[in-house]
Amino acid sequence: MALRPKNLLIIGGGPCGLITLRNCLHHGTFTKVQLVERRDDVGGVWYQNHASNYRSRWSTPAYPGLIGNVIPEFLSFSEHPFPAPPREHQPFPTLAETNAYLKEFARPFIENGHIRLSFEVTGVEEVEGGGWTVRMKDWNKGDLVLEETWDAVVIATVWFDNPHFPDVPGLRELQQQQHNKVQHAINWTGPHDDYRGKCVLVIGNANSANEMAAQLAPVTQTPIYRSTRRISVFPSLPDTRIQDIGPISRYTTTTNNKITAHVEDGTAIENIDIVLFGTGYYPHVPYLRVLRPDPDPQTRARTLVPLTSRTTVPTRIPSLHNQILYVYNPTLAFIGAPTSFIPFTLADLTSTWLSLAWSGLIQIPPTPKARLVYEQSRLRTLAEQRSESDNPSDLINFHFLGRYEMEYARGLREDVVRANERLDRVLARWDGEQDERRFAMYATKMESLFVSAGVETLIPIDDNAT
Repeated sequence: MALRPKNLLIIGGGPCGLITLRNCLHHGTFTKVQLVERRDDVGGVWYQNHASNYRSRWSTPAYPGLIGNVIPEFLSFSEHPFPAPPREHQPFPTLAETNAYLKEFARPFIENGHIRLSFEVTGVEEVEGGGWTVRMKDWNKGDLVLEETWDAVVIATVWFDNPHFPDVPGLRELQQQQHNKVQHAINWTGPHDDYRGKCVLVIGNANSANEMAAQLAPVTQTPIYRSTRRISVFPSLPDTRIQDIGPISRYTTTTNNKITAHVEDGTAIENIDIVLFGTGYYPHVPYLRVLRPDPDPQTRARTLVPLTSRTTVPTRIPSLHNQILYVYNPTLAFIGAPTSFIPFTLADLTSTWLSLAWSGLIQIPPTPKARLVYEQSRLRTLAEQRSESDNPSDLINFHFLGRYEMEYARGLREDVVRANERLDRVLARWDGEQDERRFAMYATKMESLFVSAGVETLIPIDDNAT
């Protein structure tokens, strides 16, 4: 099956959207390509907030002083290298440096009209017979509502509007009754005075939770508690002010409006002031409606229904071929659905594949049934992975490919190179040497944390450590 849409819209001006725009313009055969971004500047997760008295504001997981966990090689889009940070022993770019890179990358596309800023998409609906209706607010004109029709749509806003909270008894009631005491990393702005002297419980053991706990330790009442289900594989310094505890089984409140966290081992942490969740995000696009694949048996009509939901099991954007194309209408695509430790590099590859597929240069399976084969295979693999443990990690999910990422990327890269041999010299190699450099980042990050803390490395650094 060959796809040849001519006019396409990209939603989201973060890294995934920006590289999709560049690749569709450079590698595709389209008549019109535009990107819309709801904020007043590009960056997405890496956007730097500033005050505005007439535009809506949206939270972002980035916070002042953030230092990333990915080296410049894996933040570089093809043919556009990321500048090396001007610091010895700290090769990981800051929020400001990553934001500057993305703004510089986007500048020519803004200047030539391919990017529209302060346009918030509020609805995307599949049209019977072809195309997509897109509704959006133009915040440049006081939330003026526009409606446009496009041949194809790329959604690059999959994850970071949707904070995930674990399903623990008592938590929902806590959120309703004391919402200011239940917080998520999406709203984290640093260890400000509201935390001073407070008893804080941090939930999670990945990068966000570890960094929040480390930053809060000098400010809060000690110990600061960190609830985890297993030993963290993410780099963090040992800190005697942080006390690790097991998973929380339920939450209750006391008459003095304090929180009690009941731990699975039978112990309880009392008099908690704030519970701070670093528990990630879930994939959801609430503004999207697609036509039901099967017509109503009585009316033969195909009604519009949501594609995504928080209750989809297992959690995922359903019905995607290669985690990119919507099976039942391949003129809808998602870039950024697969989660990766090197997301810029993966988005560069997946959006290149998309630009060639939509230009008719990469063939996709001809029927919905054939396009569903990828999802069905991935679901079987996921079930096998989760059955290997009685306490599977949340990292074992549909969109996090883990040890299967290299195989997935190599398959896409082979498709790309068959369609355009020049790109073999341009794209990341996705080979063993690249993977070794990726794994080495964790040891490098650990070293940089010790240097930043002003202490010598206390443990040997293994270049192959995960």
